[in-house]
Amino acid sequence: MKQILMAAWLAAGVATGSAFAADDVIVLGAAISQSGKYAREGKFYVDAYTIGVDAVNKAGGVKVGGKSRKLDLKLYDDQSDPALAARLCTKLVTSDKVNFLLGPYTSGIAIAASAVAEKYEVPMVEGGGAAGNIFDHGYKYIFGTLANAELYFQPAVELAAKSTPPVRTAALLFSNEAFDKAVAKGTRRWLQQARIELVYDEEYQPANQDFSSILTVIKSKNPDLVLVAGHEENSLAFIRQSQAADVNPRMAAFTVGPPTGDFRKTLGKAAEYVYGITTWLPDMDLPDAVFGSAPKFARQFQDRFGYEPDYHVASGVADVLAYKIAIEKAGTLDPKKVRDALAALDAPTLYGRIKFNPGGQIELPQTLIQIQNGRLVPLYAGGKTLGKALYPTPPWSKR
Repeated sequence: MKQILMAAWLAAGVATGSAFAADDVIVLGAAISQSGKYAREGKFYVDAYTIGVDAVNKAGGVKVGGKSRKLDLKLYDDQSDPALAARLCTKLVTSDKVNFLLGPYTSGIAIAASAVAEKYEVPMVEGGGAAGNIFDHGYKYIFGTLANAELYFQPAVELAAKSTPPVRTAALLFSNEAFDKAVAKGTRRWLQQARIELVYDEEYQPANQDFSSILTVIKSKNPDLVLVAGHEENSLAFIRQSQAADVNPRMAAFTVGPPTGDFRKTLGKAAEYVYGITTWLPDMDLPDAVFGSAPKFARQFQDRFGYEPDYHVASGVADVLAYKIAIEKAGTLDPKKVRDALAALDAPTLYGRIKFNPGGQIELPQTLIQIQNGRLVPLYAGGKTLGKALYPTPPWSKR
């Protein structure tokens, strides 16, 4: 079984052991996709956890009972496999004796991993799974920093309903995964409330990168609005093939992809006019005790890893920060007491206010963005218009 083990050490300029004794270490462990179909998004969390741990250590570590302790990071590659992720999380807890767990990427894997955290009563804070059914099992040891998946397309549908010319019909496409099915469930409700007719509602396999037959049907339906729930590779393939098939909705929105710099770089001009969803943007005015602010964090991350952080990255860093704050409030490494501190958390961070609902999931508003001249422009959130959409999207022949 292939396993990739990583350690995140102190940031450059801080001598190992100079501020912390060898036994003064708090180990955060995770199984995260570093290979397989989720490796693209999995890298965001590897980088997020790494910079988060390094920054906390550089800022003095975590103070427990009057003593400063270093954070350390132990990661395994779950190869995008839920069953392997569960086995590796078990190993982290039982053999590696990590103190606490960080989460994997994607809801299906988070569901499997959360069962391990609950079984061994070790907290897991995860920023890679948004499906509500991660949190509806009554588990006490799982906490999530992504907003509920059923809310993802709410701002897109609400803005579409207010647009001129009006959006009257929609096509919904979603992969056969926990996150995307949850997005679809919520989207149907928002469309019904907005009185937008759903003329196409189709599930696809997440490994599918050929949307030609689906696009043929969508083109025949000629919907005003197209909504696609999937991973970044799905979004990229759908947009490229939409251009080739000359599919021209007035508005097309995607759950994953548009907020990332890699997405815009990969598509180039084809990314223009595309709508996306995010809980976080790098220029948000959010203070942070470790990084200073969201913009300062974004610059540090860009300088270190060479790409612009998106909400996945910010959510992953928030997981590390949540542990620092909760452990210091608990004043102990006792898992049950840290769990209680996480449940009661209400703290500002670069990602926003970390406060979990009774099920363990954060509640943050989703923001609809559009790519305009290579930039992310916030358009709509919480029932409020934030910017001007370039609407309707011109046909491919006129771009």
